Amino acid sequence: MFIISPFFVLGSTLVLFIVFIAYFYRQKFYFQRTNEKLQTQLDAQALFLNELQSSQKTLNKKLSDLNEYVKTQNVEYEQVSKQFEHRIKAVQQENISQKELLVQLQNQQPQDKLYSRAFKLVELGADIDEVVRECDIPLAEAEMLISVHRNKTTPS
Repeated sequence: MFIISPFFVLGSTLVLFIVFIAYFYRQKFYFQRTNEKLQTQLDAQALFLNELQSSQKTLNKKLSDLNEYVKTQNVEYEQVSKQFEHRIKAVQQENISQKELLVQLQNQQPQDKLYSRAFKLVELGADIDEVVRECDIPLAEAEMLISVHRNKTTPS
């Protein structure tokens, strides 16, 4: 039979204990390195998070400023739009008045047109014969137009 000596048991136990201690320290060192790496990553992520939050605050401020600018521009555009609407209505009214005046002029009697033309000729200095010939009006009426024009241009 084989006898196990107490030194052998003590030596084996001691070797096992030393191996266990060495393994324990190795694992402790490995976990410390892993912990340090994770802590470094955590610190980097915290720094990155702070930068993101700072960027978010900056972007929120810019967005707020942009919203205020857009509101201001909208108010100005509404005012300009109202002014344009007012101007368009005024121009439309003037256009309607011009059309009505044109219709009135087109509906005038042909004689009225002749007398208007005769009066213009008199204003331009035409003589009686020229007025009678150009406007086809009687001599007495041409004399009357010239007389009215002279009375109008001479001070009383």
